[in-house]
Amino acid sequence: MASPAPIAAIVGPTGSGKTDLALALARRLPLEILVADSRQVYREMEIGTAKPDHAARAAVPHHLLDLVAPDQPFSVADWVAAARTTIPEVVARGRLPLVVGGSGLYVSALVDGYALEAGAPDPVYRQQLAAALATGGVEPLAERLIRADPDAARRIDLRNPRRVTRALERVEAIGHGSPLDPHPWPGRVAMIGIDRPRDVLNARIDARAAWLFGHGLLDEVRALLDAGHDPSRPPLTSHGYGEAARYLAGEWSLEEAVAMTARRTRQYAKRQATWFRRDRRIVWVEAGEAPADAPGVVDEAERVLRALLA
Repeated sequence: MASPAPIAAIVGPTGSGKTDLALALARRLPLEILVADSRQVYREMEIGTAKPDHAARAAVPHHLLDLVAPDQPFSVADWVAAARTTIPEVVARGRLPLVVGGSGLYVSALVDGYALEAGAPDPVYRQQLAAALATGGVEPLAERLIRADPDAARRIDLRNPRRVTRALERVEAIGHGSPLDPHPWPGRVAMIGIDRPRDVLNARIDARAAWLFGHGLLDEVRALLDAGHDPSRPPLTSHGYGEAARYLAGEWSLEEAVAMTARRTRQYAKRQATWFRRDRRIVWVEAGEAPADAPGVVDEAERVLRALLA
């Protein structure tokens, strides 16, 4: 019987350069990329999610992008099911499945297969719910819970913001009657992380926030709103999108929207780093101030991956 397929992963905070490193490694190793990003699963959301562009996707096969519309429910369990279907297909083509992304709960659920009912909440989704609560109050969230899980809605006080948001987190984690496989990935797992000094990462995040607003994010959000997508739903309350919507509504200046996007993204990156630092299996590659696809960074990442998969 053949040994279970190995998988590799590149993880780290947003803005650290995971996609650039993955594309550089793909020029040296036969691999295909499985994107572990809770926002890039949504169609029509390209710029604000920093989704790989058409050139990147043409150069290296990418999977688990554009799976659902922004107004459709999508859970961690849905993503794991899609990933576990895709991995054998990649292996059958003689390539290494490389999971790339900063959604720690997605990566952990794939690798460890734990029961998410008892697991930690997805920090991205928690942030989205907090933003929706601050913008629209608890009533829209309660209505969302009633639609998603009527049984849970009947069991809690729908006027209590904490109970409503925690119930929605559980729905997001376990899906709609689709339990996760409780078993860990049976093959070898090699995980590397991109490590940067905090001030360097923050500067990259600040520059990226400014770039988004100058390169089409406002048009993207305007198109989503014009198409009838609810700005209170989680995809459109995530960092960048929520701030752009408030600018377009005349609530904030452009400077305020950019500054708040950078601030929320830095906060999110800090939570991501805390999540990944708990996993001692991750080998961290020091990038310093260098681009993630700099030869020295790529050399070290390739060396680590080959050693872990040997």
